[in-house]
Amino acid sequence: MKLKKLPKLNSTNKRSFDFDLPRDYVISKFYEFGHRVTHNKSTGKYNSCCPICREGTSWGRKKRCWYDPDGSNICCYNCGSSLSTYNWIREVSGMSHKELCDDMGKGDFGYTPILLEEDAPQLKVETLPIDSINLFDPTQVKYYENNSKVKYALDYIKRRRLDVAVNRPHALYISLKDKFQGDRLVIPFKDEEGDIVFYQTRTLFNTDERPSYLSKVNSDKTLYGIDNIDPNLDTVFLFEGPIDSFFIKNGLGVAGINAAKEFTLTKTQKSQMDSLGLFNKIWFLDSQWVDKTAREKTLSLLESGECVFIWPEKWGKYYKDLNELCVDKDLNQVSPEWAKKNSTCGKGAVLKFKMLFANL
Repeated sequence: MKLKKLPKLNSTNKRSFDFDLPRDYVISKFYEFGHRVTHNKSTGKYNSCCPICREGTSWGRKKRCWYDPDGSNICCYNCGSSLSTYNWIREVSGMSHKELCDDMGKGDFGYTPILLEEDAPQLKVETLPIDSINLFDPTQVKYYENNSKVKYALDYIKRRRLDVAVNRPHALYISLKDKFQGDRLVIPFKDEEGDIVFYQTRTLFNTDERPSYLSKVNSDKTLYGIDNIDPNLDTVFLFEGPIDSFFIKNGLGVAGINAAKEFTLTKTQKSQMDSLGLFNKIWFLDSQWVDKTAREKTLSLLESGECVFIWPEKWGKYYKDLNELCVDKDLNQVSPEWAKKNSTCGKGAVLKFKMLFANL
């Protein structure tokens, strides 16, 4: 039997490049660190509660972590993690590279846990999903003009006016090959220097059982639109996701707030927010008239002293979000002045908001 050697990690590498581990070893660790593990004999796949995200609030009830022994990754369709078997075991076990080698050496897996002397190369982190197609590039679109998925993505972009919105990104993408993010609309997030540092993907097809939005795996969330701030305006508008922020100047897409008393921002998002210290900040959520969660989030933000856009009743009862309004009214943007006029904060804002929506 030909024995395989594992690469040695240097002190700056937290993960090595992807390489195969013995199936039996991976399966044993999947059973050890997973929860309520099941095996589908017809497909050969293993399923468990995800030990990384613990299924959010659904621990013990939902199982969205999958291992296919014919593949090389273990994926969770809740938190978006898609890690090589080596990296997954390192992540959930807390074992060092040497400890993993020693642990594997205790079993009869056909591996010799010998550490190589040379350093392993750094883990390559893709800027975008594998082989992403720029849907704003006529040359690339022409090449894929007969591909049904690309055609559907282009129609989706046109229907939702994402190609004409005032604060749209430089490009939108789709990957046909990425194992985890494939066949979804890819929205790039740039930093202040204009470099892509993060992305989110949006479901396109009804058959997609993954969450509506997935984030770039193992990457700190950032703000969408931070590269497109107009310093001549005195206000930035904060949205939960990027698409609605396409339709107003100085719109920023944020992820992480919830219906609880506090909302969370990543370290990078906080730093980016701090850089906008001279701007007024207004949160622009879904319509409080039709979305209970939006009402709860609005109340939480107002109680925290934040300014929030309150949907006028004449619009809020008919449109769930800003994109829906702009699509129906054939708008490429809404006026920042209109948004500011319908925003509230400060003394008395909480009481006024509760009174306005007392009957809902």
